[in-house]
Amino acid sequence: MTGDGRLAGQVAYVLGGGSHGPARPGEDLPMGNGRAIALRLAAEGATVVVGDIDLGRAQATVDGLATPGLAVEVDASDAVSCQAAVATALEAYGRLDIVVCNVGISGREPIKAQSLPEWEYSEAVNVRSHWLTAQAALGPMLDRSRGAFVFVGSTAGLLSSRRSLSYEATKAAQLAVMRHIAVRYAARGIRANAVVLGVIDSALVRREFGTEAAPARAAVVPMGREGRPEEAAAAVAFLASDDAAYVTGQSLIVDGGVSASWPSPQKG
Repeated sequence: MTGDGRLAGQVAYVLGGGSHGPARPGEDLPMGNGRAIALRLAAEGATVVVGDIDLGRAQATVDGLATPGLAVEVDASDAVSCQAAVATALEAYGRLDIVVCNVGISGREPIKAQSLPEWEYSEAVNVRSHWLTAQAALGPMLDRSRGAFVFVGSTAGLLSSRRSLSYEATKAAQLAVMRHIAVRYAARGIRANAVVLGVIDSALVRREFGTEAAPARAAVVPMGREGRPEEAAAAVAFLASDDAAYVTGQSLIVDGGVSASWPSPQKG
């Protein structure tokens, strides 16, 4: 393990650390939130294990790290796969200091059209994979009386867009998992927090909604622009570090002011 910085000598696992979607103009490697988080943690000195359903995408992230890392294949919808990925990380490095649960899928249906298969798949990926990953990592962290979890959430877990029941419900449940860990294990050296993201120009968003939707997305943000994955990663790095040593059970909203505004800003 090499590197200098506030995370030097620590081992991190990023679930959902690949990136699937078009790159931004002038960008060689498509940047999603998970990839940006892995790169930022490594830049601050951590050794990073990158988990993704596509091993090639995970390896592409590892190839860009500033420190040595490891790519693992993990299907977030499969319980055994989630547990096995953590076991692989522990076997490779002997411990995990930081676990970032970033994987997630969006939904599109309101309650009247919500299908059971989509609901179950959203729950498996957006909630179950996170608690299984945390559960698998928790024991060794408790043995060392040290560990930090960061869950990558969405303002959809706090506010309704009226569009996707499965996404809103699972993102709210994800925050409940975070709070449970934070409160139950605070006295034993474990911290758990979340970054709650708003409108971010990630590879996933560009894939799901198209680049042509960017102006409309930016128009609802008081700052007048979409956030960048690198800005999400900076918030995660803070919560993972000892700079946040007295912070646990919190949802850090990173949304350019959207959740603070009423009514929502109108297009100029």
